[in-house]
This record gives sequence, structure tokens and C-alpha cells, in this order.
Amino acid sequence: MLEALTTLYPDAPIYTLFYDSSKVPESFKRKMIIAHPLANRLKPFRKALLPILPVWMESFSLEKYDLIISTSSCVAKGAMVGPHTKHVCYIHSPMRYVWDQRDEYLGRVRRMPFFGTLIEIGCSILRLWDITSAVRVNQFIANSRFVKLRVKKYYGHDAVVVHPPIDTERFRPSDGTIKQDYFLAAGAFVNYKRFDLAINACERLGIKLVVAGAGPELSKLKSLAGKNTTIVVAPDSDKWVDLLQGAKGFIFPGVEDFGMVAVEAMAAGTPVIALKEGGALDFVIDGTTGLFFAEANVDSLVEALKKFDDFKWSVEALMRHAEAFSYDNFMKNIRRHIEDVLSM
Repeated sequence: MLEALTTLYPDAPIYTLFYDSSKVPESFKRKMIIAHPLANRLKPFRKALLPILPVWMESFSLEKYDLIISTSSCVAKGAMVGPHTKHVCYIHSPMRYVWDQRDEYLGRVRRMPFFGTLIEIGCSILRLWDITSAVRVNQFIANSRFVKLRVKKYYGHDAVVVHPPIDTERFRPSDGTIKQDYFLAAGAFVNYKRFDLAINACERLGIKLVVAGAGPELSKLKSLAGKNTTIVVAPDSDKWVDLLQGAKGFIFPGVEDFGMVAVEAMAAGTPVIALKEGGALDFVIDGTTGLFFAEANVDSLVEALKKFDDFKWSVEALMRHAEAFSYDNFMKNIRRHIEDVLSM
């Protein structure tokens, strides 16, 4: 996402709280990247430092710029800008951990005596800042209709929708690609992704499942996995493409802001079985590019999996649909909205 945005203004400096040169594309190493000196030194503790991140974000001197483009799921939208600066915020989500996903991120901590009260106080303060800092944005651009709804709900601001860019050519299967007999679920191994639903449903039906990714819930997922489940940890780029192209279907069981990985699956000619909530509503066409299941439980997912083979899935139709989310379409749409803001 950030790499795509920087192509619009390749000489513009990039301000960030945290920066690790070993984890960015080579192209970024030639750019002017300004990291907050104290925040960057303390980046191993960034989760614990959440209450003071707004202070550090506001400390950047950005008043001299005519245009600020922020990409935010935390505090970047709260950057302090000058009275004549136009601020466009590409928002992935309002802060999930202080709004609608507190239980997923802070569930056990919130229930701890005394410490839980301190957490709730901190969340209340962050929500106040999150709301008041939203007025610094001239135009919110949301990555899905789901995020647009939350921007309106929590900030009282309207947003336009521009879906994230997908490198569709990278995932396009060759003519000789053959679908294999497994379903795929992939992404960060964290609670809200709900890979537990995919594992339990596939184990119940006795069908093969590959779960690919990495993250803190690896041990939990391994404990759930039975003889039908294979867990692939941190697949490299080539393996990732092979998994998406070879899967008969992609299971997308969580409530996501958008779901780039699911659209990558479609670009690889793989239909998606998704929970009928969140960002999936923007790209799954029931019966054409995938199937919905109605409730976030194993029984509901099992019913969708049972119906999967009743449909004749067209690899060509899936690839054509994914093109709506291509890099070129993203660039065209994002450029148009930025130009609209500059002309205000």
C-alpha cells in the first residue's frame, strides 16, 4: 500500500514512528525516511507505548507542506498539519483495539482486577483523541465499505472507498496449473482471523486444509490441527503463489477490514468461502466468485463447504473479477480523489 502511494510523489519524505530498514523493499532505502528518534529506539515495546503514540505523532513538524497523505490504522491520521495543508487519509481501520474489537485484542487483560480498569481508562482517553483528531483530515479514503461505515460511526465523517492494490499479474495461473485437493486459509496467526473455524470444520468433514502464515497463535493452531490439516509457517513468495494457485478453495473465516489475501486468491483463480461480514462483502459474489457462510461458527462453515462442489467455478471469471482490484485501478482512483481534494 505505502509503496503504491509513494509512486505518486516519489521525492516526498516519509514520516513514521517506527522504521526497520531490514524489513522494507529495496526501493524504500533510497527515499528520505524520517523516523521519530525516541519512538524508533523503543519499537520493541510499541504495543505497551500505545497511549503515548499520539503525542509522538503530533510532534512531527508538517506545517510547511501543501499536501499530507497518511495511511493509518492507528495514529497517523492525527498528524498536526498547517491551516492551509490538505490532508488525505487512506484509512485501513479506526483503532480496532479501542473501538469494536476490544475483546479480540484486550479480552483477558480487560477482565483483570485493577489493571483492567486502567486499560479501560486508557482506551477512553485514546477514543477521545481519535475522535477529535479526525477533524484534521480533509478527506478519508477507506479501503472498504465496512471501514467507510466505521469511519462514519466513530468519527462522524464521510469517506470514499478505494480498494487496496492487488498485484493480479503475480498470481495469474499459467495454462498448465492444476487445482489440487485442499482448501487454504492464510494470514497472520492471530485470534480475530478465526483459523480455528477453518481447522475444526475441515477436520469434521475429513477434507484437506493448509493453513499458511505466522504469528502468536501458532501453538494453538497446531494443537487444533488433526490428520487433515497441514500448517505451513512463513511461506516464501514463490510458495505463497503456489499455495494460492493450487488450492481448490480459499477459506476466509474472520471479520476483516478488507481482505487482500482473499482477492489474491481470486486472482489465482481460486474461489473464496467467506463469513458474510466485513470487507468480504466488497469482493465475494455468492455463487460466482465464492460462497458466504452466515454465522461465525463451525456448523455454518461446514454447510458452506458441503455445497462447494455443487458449483462449477470458472478460473477465468475469478481472474476477471480480481482485475477490478488491480494496481492500475487503485492508482487511477486514488489519484482522482487526491486531485479533487487539492482543487477544493
